[in-house]
Amino acid sequence: MLIKKLLSYFRSERNIPQHSGTSPNTEGSGNENIYHLGCQQNNIAANESVCEGGVSKHSLTSQLLLLFIIIGISYFAYVKYSAYQDEKKQTLAVIASPKINDIYFIDFRKLGDEVSSRLRPTEKYRIAKVVDITGNIVTLLYGVFYYQRQHAAVNSIHYGQLRYAEYFETKRYDIPHQEILAMHESEALYLAKRPVRNKLYGNFVSPIKYKSTNSLFILGKKENSRGEGFLQQRYDELSGENAFDAFQQSANLGYPPGQVNLATMYINGNFVKQDFTQALYWLKTASLQSYKPAILKYGIICKQLPNCNVFNFYQDLERFGVNIKVRELEVSSQNLVNSPKDH
Repeated sequence: MLIKKLLSYFRSERNIPQHSGTSPNTEGSGNENIYHLGCQQNNIAANESVCEGGVSKHSLTSQLLLLFIIIGISYFAYVKYSAYQDEKKQTLAVIASPKINDIYFIDFRKLGDEVSSRLRPTEKYRIAKVVDITGNIVTLLYGVFYYQRQHAAVNSIHYGQLRYAEYFETKRYDIPHQEILAMHESEALYLAKRPVRNKLYGNFVSPIKYKSTNSLFILGKKENSRGEGFLQQRYDELSGENAFDAFQQSANLGYPPGQVNLATMYINGNFVKQDFTQALYWLKTASLQSYKPAILKYGIICKQLPNCNVFNFYQDLERFGVNIKVRELEVSSQNLVNSPKDH
């Protein structure tokens, strides 16, 4: 609207109406001289601009200034629009291929009438974090805070709030990937970011963990680290096969993270034929060592298989003396969007 007004003013400046009259220096000659408004010599004081070709210098300067303003506004609008489009593409790319530690920005008002009716006027936006991916199930943790404006949610990361262990709730929400995509289409999930080296917007998104040096000599740890390194090599055709071999060695040595990584490859069918039986075997083996990620993953996969009984699995853990608190994981999609209010 502003640009339209400026263009209209710019055109009116260029199409200055003409004034027809008789020159004061011609006495009854009948010769009429055409003057532009504001450019009659009799009306120009000594300190005023001199007309050039019917247009005053002051008018020409104003037109040039308006032209520069229009160009500046247009360039600024183009830059903002390009940045917006790039951010939309990046968000879709992150959501389409989720990874652990991804950060989602969610507008809770668009999660349905039942949810929005329970929100206070200042409770609009919330941050979620991907903490696990098992098959097509994405596990999220929600932040404990609601934000009134979108930039306030971004600023919370700038200020380092996500570095604190208490920022995210402990309750986990297992969401099918298709529901994540549906949330994006409805604009409830309006922004997604992928941290680089655990940092986003210049600050950490997870508490800094310090590794103890004595853990370097745990059996299977070195092999598991080597397998994770192979997975990072994108341009090596044999990286997947080498990672599988390394995880297999780590799992055979009884290292729980290696067993979980091996099970994950069986679940996803990455560089090996998909085999849920093998996946459940290695997840249960790691679970019996009280390794919580394995217990949670086993529950997610077991509930998707018709011949698997998760209740029997929990009984086996109890019988073998596994001392770990397992929360109820049966969270429906409806409870997913409602229960974050219950805290």
